[in-house]
Amino acid sequence: MFRSIMAALGCALLVQTVVAPAAAVDEVGKGRELAEALCAGCHMHEGQGEKQGPMGIPGFGAVANRHGQTREGIVAWLNSMPPMMPDHKLTQDEMFALSAYIMFLRDRP
Repeated sequence: MFRSIMAALGCALLVQTVVAPAAAVDEVGKGRELAEALCAGCHMHEGQGEKQGPMGIPGFGAVANRHGQTREGIVAWLNSMPPMMPDHKLTQDEMFALSAYIMFLRDRP
């Protein structure tokens, strides 16, 4: 009985380990598609860094690398409907996917 329970737990952990990263990759892919369709004209230029001055536009890599940046922070920013950005009427799922893509761009230590 104990072996059966341990085997079932092991299988559940294995499935979670394999499925969770696949779901995350899928979400990053959806976010990239959204970014390319809606945001590329302003935020995805080669070599674009942090915004320069109050009217500057940051690249997504710079946004991802801001100190303390999180997916939740990006979603909160998008939900605030910033006046300097177009209102793309993103759904909550689209905001989460876009934030997953942006944070995927974060520099790895």
